[in-house]
Amino acid sequence: MSTLLFALAMLLPSKDHRLCPEYTKAIRQAGLPVKEFDYIAKRESGCNHKAINARFDKNGKVIWTLNKNKTIDRGLLQINSVHEPTVRMLCKTNLDGLLNLDCNLKVARYLYDRYGLRPWAVVTSHPNNP
Repeated sequence: MSTLLFALAMLLPSKDHRLCPEYTKAIRQAGLPVKEFDYIAKRESGCNHKAINARFDKNGKVIWTLNKNKTIDRGLLQINSVHEPTVRMLCKTNLDGLLNLDCNLKVARYLYDRYGLRPWAVVTSHPNNP
């Protein structure tokens, strides 16, 4: 994983050019690497902690999602709906809890501690990453 972090660090802006400066402190307090997760927040949600990559009809049924497998990403770090059991365990809520910044960061930290950056395709699929 250190090779991946090094490669990513070469692509990311310096600390003087934060992409989502309003979330830097929260990312740091969550124990996540700021440079990488600042980049993820910008690329995944456009620095919007209420972002959802799906559209719903008036009855709440999903009518469109960006993900080909029909899953939905939510919140600042776009946590995928496949992690619903983790959200329920850590945040004691359903997937909409991911729109809460604290819950989103808590789940992100849990995933990062277990899987590194792999849950975030925007990072792991970059052609310059090993």
